[in-house]
Amino acid sequence: MVKEIIFDFGNVICHFTNDILVKKISNLTGKNREEVFDLIYKKSDIIKRVESGAITSEQFYKELSNLCELNISYTELKEIYSKDKFTIVEGMNELIESLKKNFKIGLLSNTSEWDYEYILKIAPIIKTFDAITTSFEVGAMKPNPIIFKDALIKLQFKPEECLFTDDITENVEAAKKMGMQAVQFTTVEKFRTDLAKLGVEI
Repeated sequence: MVKEIIFDFGNVICHFTNDILVKKISNLTGKNREEVFDLIYKKSDIIKRVESGAITSEQFYKELSNLCELNISYTELKEIYSKDKFTIVEGMNELIESLKKNFKIGLLSNTSEWDYEYILKIAPIIKTFDAITTSFEVGAMKPNPIIFKDALIKLQFKPEECLFTDDITENVEAAKKMGMQAVQFTTVEKFRTDLAKLGVEI
């Protein structure tokens, strides 16, 4: 029986894109967008390290500035890093509000400190969740079992009592290996159908 529903954030609660950040850095440096994308996401593991807590936000600022040859302040880079890359998935807030009436709600997200601070502003419903697990705080990213264990400890439910949804197949399968129920998220409508199949009343 499902007692807790745990949500991923990116492309579940909010759509996100890295293209906007790449465009901003391209405009600031004169580098073309492909070059900027390759520097950040292909030739470097800087995003993985900041989202896993391996480096601090201050270290991230210095490394990203050096990597892209940026000459802007910490505050300026923090602002352009997260701003405008997230948009609420239509219908998700309403669905979560309905589910909160009968279920505990949790967040389990691979994210950085900068992004997390920003998403709390654009998706304040997260502040009402019963438990929040973020990769930069835990020091591990999905699909690592460590981050799932953190969520389960905070919620104090048995794995089989928890339903997890994520847009990435690998993370869904990792949750299942932990004994959780899990479904891949594509659209709000499809998720509503999956919930009904599992006997979750909205």
